[in-house]
Amino acid sequence: MLAVFEKKINKLGLNEKISCRHEELSNMEFEKEAFHIISSTFTLHHIKDKYPMIEKLYKMLKSGGRLIIGEIDMDATGDVRDPKRFMRMMDYLKIEFSLALQEGGIDAFSRMYDNGKKHILNDGEYCISFKQWETLCQKASFKKIYIRAVPDFEWYKVLIAVK
Repeated sequence: MLAVFEKKINKLGLNEKISCRHEELSNMEFEKEAFHIISSTFTLHHIKDKYPMIEKLYKMLKSGGRLIIGEIDMDATGDVRDPKRFMRMMDYLKIEFSLALQEGGIDAFSRMYDNGKKHILNDGEYCISFKQWETLCQKASFKKIYIRAVPDFEWYKVLIAVK
C-alpha cells in the first residue's frame, strides 16, 4: 500500500510536500503536536492493545488536529467459544464472503475466508465496534468525535476525532 501511495504522490507532483515511512506504530517517534491529520484505513484493528495507540496518536496531533479512522464496524471481542459472538460476526462475514466470491472469484474468496477465520478466532485480528473506538477516543481526551457510515457499505464506517 505504501508503494501505491508513493506512486500517487509522485503522479500528483507532491513528493516535495509528502514523505512516506513504513514503521511499527509502537516504534514511531514523532514530536508532540507534529501533525494536523493522522489517517488510518483498515489497519488499527490489527493492534491488540488499542488505547495506548490512540493515546500516542492523540499526542502527535496539533491542537484542533484530526484522527481519521476508516474501519470495519465489527465487534470481535468476547469468548471465541461463544455461539452468540460467532453469529454476530458471521452476519458481517457472510456478506464479505459472498462479495469476494462474486467480484473476485475463488482466489479472492479464499483470501477473505482465511482473513475471516483470523477474526473469528481472534488470531491477530481484534476488530472492535465504532462505539468502542469512540469510547477510546473520549478516554484519550479528543474533544469532538463524529462517526459516519460509508454509503452502500453498512459495515464500514469512518470516525473523525478532533483534538
